[in-house]
Amino acid sequence: MKGRMKVRLAFKIFLAFFATSLIVVVLMTGIMGYFVRHGFEDFVNRGEMERLGELVDKLSDEYRSHGGWGFIREDANAFRRMLRPDRPGFGRGMGMHGRGRMGTPESGPAACPPHMGPAVPFMEGRLTLFDSRMQALAGRSLTSRDHLLRAIEVDGRTVGWLGLRKRGDLTAPLEQAFLHQQARAFLIIALTALVLSALASYLLSRHLLKPVGRLTAGARDIASRKFDTRISVDTGDELGQLAHDFNLMARTLERYEDSRRQWISDISHELRTPIAILRGEIEAMQDGVRKADAENLRSLHAEIMRLGSLVEDLRELSLADSGNLSLKLEDVRAVEVLKGALKSFALRFSQAGIAIEQGVFTDEDAVLKADRERLFQVFANILENSLRYTEAPGRLKVWQDRTDSGLRIVFEDSEPGVPDEALEKIFDRLFRLEGSRSRSHGGTGLGLAISRGIVEAFGGSIQASRSSLGGLRITVELPVNGPE
Repeated sequence: MKGRMKVRLAFKIFLAFFATSLIVVVLMTGIMGYFVRHGFEDFVNRGEMERLGELVDKLSDEYRSHGGWGFIREDANAFRRMLRPDRPGFGRGMGMHGRGRMGTPESGPAACPPHMGPAVPFMEGRLTLFDSRMQALAGRSLTSRDHLLRAIEVDGRTVGWLGLRKRGDLTAPLEQAFLHQQARAFLIIALTALVLSALASYLLSRHLLKPVGRLTAGARDIASRKFDTRISVDTGDELGQLAHDFNLMARTLERYEDSRRQWISDISHELRTPIAILRGEIEAMQDGVRKADAENLRSLHAEIMRLGSLVEDLRELSLADSGNLSLKLEDVRAVEVLKGALKSFALRFSQAGIAIEQGVFTDEDAVLKADRERLFQVFANILENSLRYTEAPGRLKVWQDRTDSGLRIVFEDSEPGVPDEALEKIFDRLFRLEGSRSRSHGGTGLGLAISRGIVEAFGGSIQASRSSLGGLRITVELPVNGPE
């Protein structure tokens, strides 16, 4: 269409793969960055909580010494002084146990563990002391929400909790440097993954489009009527199946083209013979070589009738091939129609020296959905074929039995037989065998082809095989329910 940009399939496939990879990489990078940041925050918070071990021990000792948290409730600054042991007055107001456990003003920072001194004041604004019922005793927070809690135990009993409010942002230079380092690493990984995915998408799109290119070239060859074109795609995926179907289509078109050419040649040959005879007879009469008497006119009439029969057979065959064969479907007793056809041919078979052996028809009342006249035509064509080609003295055996889906009617005649390679072609249009079953016996060579079209229109099937009597066996199977 004019005005629309033509985008090649290779670019579309590449873009699809690359866009998918880009989305996956961006999502993975974002998710990993999110979890790394929050995981690092949790790690820092828990690390800080671990550094409060000495403070938790001191609070346990003071609780045991004072017999409860009364000293905290009475002195609002007691908890703050415990957090800053280096301040003057540390331990004042703590009672008689203060000097031994918490230190004196004179003891100063020396009484505090070296690793706890700088850390606790740094976290002072985030610490809260709770009793065993999670009620705030000291600190800036009134609830334990968003706190990391560490139990304060005395003699195996939890008497309180030390809460450390979680840090929402990591603002320390070392922490920021770590996060920036991780971000750079993720960015490098993401860019590397995108480059590799772009390369993989390019190679994969080329690999996938190779069979498509072969199929495109093959389609152009088929359009140029090169029906011998075949495609080799050694894959077991959908493209391999598509190539297999393409080759099957090419073989079918090739056979169809050969059949079409043969069909045109055969029709030309069939029409040329009676026309040549008519032309020769008429020209002979015009030249006075032959008289236009009754006998010669009968000869001309016979050729015209043969030509008319051929044209009518061709018309019926074209209708059957196109699925437009006129059918008057009704309830038909197939065995009754068969017996009528045998009766009408009985005299001709007797005169030809061919005996008809009828089996026991056990399903004479079986009713099928079919066209009575067309069904009679099928049986008549089969009997006509046997009458023309069976050598005298000969035999024709006709029998019937019941199948799971309907009726099977079998015609078996005596010699001459049909070669195995010709059995598949016996229902082809204008097909004739050399020798005994040849054109010298007459006929248009369309009777069995028309019979196949009619039987298939009924929803049945017709097959040819070797006869046990030495000739040809024709098997007609008709469904009980008839055609859809």
